[in-house]
Amino acid sequence: MNRTPGGRFAVGLLALLGMVRLADAQTIIVDTADDVVDFGGAQQVANLPGPDGKVSLPEAGLASDNTPGVQTIGFQIPQSEWLYQNFFPGRAVLRPFLGFRVFDTAILDARTQTAFTGETNPDGGGEVVIWQETYLIDNVGGAVFGFDRSSIHLSGGSGNVIQGNTKTGVEVFDSHFNLIGGAAPGEGNTGGFIQIDRASNNVVLGNTVQRVRVLGWIGGGQPAMNNRIGGPTPAERNHITGLGTLNSEGIPGGFAVQLFDSIGTVLENNWIGMTPDGMQGGHPWTTAGILFDGENHDTTIRDNRIAGILALAVPQHGQSYYVGSALVIGGTGSGVTIVGNAIGLNAADEPLLGSVTGINTTNYYLGPVQDVVIGGSVAGEGNEIAGHLLTGISVANTFSGVRITGNSIHDNGGLGIDLITSGFLTGVTPNDPGDADDGGNGLQNYPVIAEVLASPTSTTIGGSLDSRPDRDYQLEFFASAGCDPSGFGEGTTFLGSAVVSTDPSGLAVFGVTLPVAAPAGGSVTATATELLTGNTSEFSACFPVGEGLPLAVDPLVRGQAADFTVAGASAGERVKFLYSLVGIGAGPCPAILGGQCLGLRRPIRILGEANADAAGTAVFAITVPANARLATVHFQCVILPGPGRVEAILSNTVSASIVP
Repeated sequence: MNRTPGGRFAVGLLALLGMVRLADAQTIIVDTADDVVDFGGAQQVANLPGPDGKVSLPEAGLASDNTPGVQTIGFQIPQSEWLYQNFFPGRAVLRPFLGFRVFDTAILDARTQTAFTGETNPDGGGEVVIWQETYLIDNVGGAVFGFDRSSIHLSGGSGNVIQGNTKTGVEVFDSHFNLIGGAAPGEGNTGGFIQIDRASNNVVLGNTVQRVRVLGWIGGGQPAMNNRIGGPTPAERNHITGLGTLNSEGIPGGFAVQLFDSIGTVLENNWIGMTPDGMQGGHPWTTAGILFDGENHDTTIRDNRIAGILALAVPQHGQSYYVGSALVIGGTGSGVTIVGNAIGLNAADEPLLGSVTGINTTNYYLGPVQDVVIGGSVAGEGNEIAGHLLTGISVANTFSGVRITGNSIHDNGGLGIDLITSGFLTGVTPNDPGDADDGGNGLQNYPVIAEVLASPTSTTIGGSLDSRPDRDYQLEFFASAGCDPSGFGEGTTFLGSAVVSTDPSGLAVFGVTLPVAAPAGGSVTATATELLTGNTSEFSACFPVGEGLPLAVDPLVRGQAADFTVAGASAGERVKFLYSLVGIGAGPCPAILGGQCLGLRRPIRILGEANADAAGTAVFAITVPANARLATVHFQCVILPGPGRVEAILSNTVSASIVP
């Protein structure tokens, strides 16, 4: 189910803003807190006020509904009538019997009370409280501005604006193209929750609330479609701090964002699960930052900061333990794109606000979500997932096709990526011949790195992948300052990628030179993703970064000269040029190399030797025989220990094909 919501959002906003500008025809001023209706006649604006000489809130609502056009309901209630000051000091409190409803389009503007009496709310919010439910029913182009501690509902209609309300909940039911909040100062709402229920094409911007829910009913033909939470600029960002409860057994539960039966939802640039300053957790009992529930399709989670989701369970008859995941992908559906997010990092980009698991796909009996993509190949699409007590990304044994690419995953207590086995085992899953086992992402085998050699400008990585025969795989390589305690992963810095193909036996041997230097003294890891299925492996075992000699090979053309050039040697050192016709991979480790291993597979032969010049460059020149077999040849150089050199040093491996 593919949707393109951007255009609809734009058209809807232009329409609703145009509607609001039409709303200056008539203004009704509420000037009493009494809940009375004593005016007669047609009960239109012209019939106000009644015999008491005042206009109450229910009278204003009736007059607005019965009068053609769009009316603005303003407020100028004298402070002598302000009741319930023990509960709401400094505010005019209206308590209409059975709530307040307007059925014809109206603008409710509590900012007029502030203009009348000044800023009297000690909490800094609005000066009018409607202490009952407030409904705009079937309004088209209505608005609610500047209320405090009120419960606002949109039911039916479209193109309404809810802005500048404080400590207020907002529910949108079967109402479309509404704007909740805004990007300008003072337009955002604050409070408990924003709930979009069976409503589409709504935009939620610049609010600070505990919870946002996007709810639909796909089975009843009423999905919540194309709703956008947040936007690309800081002013459009929502701060969604999270909310939870503790049950009678001491077990916490709650979430910041819930998606249920939605299509085309966009969550962009929000701060989720933290206090608004982004430096600590938002609520102690929140256990999910973003919760997928029910059936969801085509969801985009982009450029958010999701952190601080960590709750302590204190059962009455057992030991305490922590629970919480920044993202919980459950339910059913398809199409989840998670790109550019910081998951577990505070506002200073420190990995100090992690959860138990960063991204948790859950085992679900109705069938897992399909087509989950975490990260991407374009700059800025990778997520940074760090600081979690256990796993960075957990792939449940019912999930497949979870494509994990281009991310920075580091400083997690467990594995960076954990594929859960069919027997619900966690931890490093050993590779199996032919990759026939089953579990999360098909327990895709990871690459085996045999060499890592770094120069000031590049990194050469050699190794092999044993997986399904005759398949194409994308290998991704990562550098970290050190290795995970497990010996596998993680991957702090994405170095680059290469595509390899397995042969009929399922083997692919690779030698890749990437135009970026891995940090000296660090380690390199790799993942493999099957291009057909999207299954991504766990991280490979770490391999230490070695200082290598940069080897360059001229094109090998029959009958023409070709140079093999190595830089970085000491003047006068003897460089041996080796080759193999078999391939690149885990080669022999002779004692003279001091624990290092060649990156060429046996049999290995000596092509020749050359001495380095005063600049440390050694060049070995050949002429390719005119009748040379058209084949791919694999090369590597070595300088053995000798005067002035305690340890052997290897070059990168290079593969070159002889051509006619």
